[in-house]
Amino acid sequence: MRLLSPAIWRTSAFRLAAIYLMVFGATVGLGFVLVYQSTVGVIDRQTRQTIVAELGRLSDQYRAGGLNRLVRVIEATSRQESRREEIYLLTDANFEHIAGNLTQWPKHAPTDEWFEFPIERADQARRAPRQAMGRTFQLRGGYRLLVGRDTEAQMRFRTLFLDASAWIALATAFVGLITGLVLSRRVLKRVDTVAHAGENIASGNFDSRLPLAGSGDEFDRLSTSFNAMLDRIEGLMSGMRLATDSISHDVRRPLTRLRAKLDLALSQSSDGDEAQDAMGTALEEIDATVLILDNLLKIARAEAGVAGDTWRAIDLATLTRDAAELYQPVAEDKGVTLEYNLNPAPIQGEPQLLAQAIANLIDNAIKFSPAQTGQICIETFAKGDMAMVQIADNGPGIAQDDRARATDRFVRLDDGSRATEGSGLGLSLVRAVAHMHGGEIELGDGDPGLRAIFSLTATPKSVIARHPAANLQSAKPTHT
Repeated sequence: MRLLSPAIWRTSAFRLAAIYLMVFGATVGLGFVLVYQSTVGVIDRQTRQTIVAELGRLSDQYRAGGLNRLVRVIEATSRQESRREEIYLLTDANFEHIAGNLTQWPKHAPTDEWFEFPIERADQARRAPRQAMGRTFQLRGGYRLLVGRDTEAQMRFRTLFLDASAWIALATAFVGLITGLVLSRRVLKRVDTVAHAGENIASGNFDSRLPLAGSGDEFDRLSTSFNAMLDRIEGLMSGMRLATDSISHDVRRPLTRLRAKLDLALSQSSDGDEAQDAMGTALEEIDATVLILDNLLKIARAEAGVAGDTWRAIDLATLTRDAAELYQPVAEDKGVTLEYNLNPAPIQGEPQLLAQAIANLIDNAIKFSPAQTGQICIETFAKGDMAMVQIADNGPGIAQDDRARATDRFVRLDDGSRATEGSGLGLSLVRAVAHMHGGEIELGDGDPGLRAIFSLTATPKSVIARHPAANLQSAKPTHT
């Protein structure tokens, strides 16, 4: 990228640098004015005060001793080495020289006013023109008195000061311009990198990520947030692709069985009972298909954080007790014992989804517990800022290598010991509800069996802001 690229002049960084340069220049200019006033200005004021005092002294001499005394004082003062910078001139009414170290009366000199004029003093060996400042005073009898001071040194100092100020201003502007261009080039380079990554993402390449410079500046923070958003989008897209692929398989299977049953019922000569059985089987397949689609919709809305107004203060102990009582008859039919240790665990959350998730965990525990000897321990408790539900069974458990993928959609760990009916969506819904409430689902070893820990943020105000609750309708428990 060229340093003087037209794009650089349009960047916010260059504009900010230009504004900073103008503010800095105005500040430096004000500083120069103050320094000028405190140096050159003070010297000028002191010069004027000296001249006024000398005029007053000479006027007093004239009034006290007349013209002769004034002439003697002027001549004596002009010859003093310490007063070589002082200028004196006394003339008659015709501006003829009477006394003083100035050769002639300045042209167009005003009366009783300050003025600057060039000089060639009578005592100078070299008659180079110099600059002086003085004031005139008219005496009785038409005599004119001029008292001044050689200001050549002051003029040189003033010139040097102004020249130095001009060079400093030019150097400041140049350095500011170069700094603005360099900063703009760096900013524009980072922006181009972000734009290039955005173009790749817009073209469908969700693997692209914004690079980090490692400086921790605002661009790195923006890139980190943007990359986290892309990770989330990529995860949702992967989940959507997986759901689409799985739906094409899991939904097609009951629909295919349904069509086969109906074809068989139509092709064979059957009585009313056979037709009734076929219709009942068809309804079961339809219910299974609707259940899969309904669970997928719940998971999608929970993961997306669809806003709802059903969040309220609830106690996980109450929700867990209600879910356990609902499954108590199922557990008794299988000969599984349910044990409770329900302690208060308050939380702000969506009650229907939380009840659905807890019901899924209890249903899984009953399903995979051994008949007649199964034991399930259900606990709720608060730990720090977390509210937790723990459900442990004494079934075959889940191998450690399979626990990470057990909560993915449509994953069924059919290893023989856990081969059961289901769609593989139960734990996926539990995970989505946990994330929506700022928590997590953890699968561990129950020694024996499986220990599922459903942890949620107890007061998730910030979580509610980031992941608003889904306003979903209650549904049947989901089976894994």
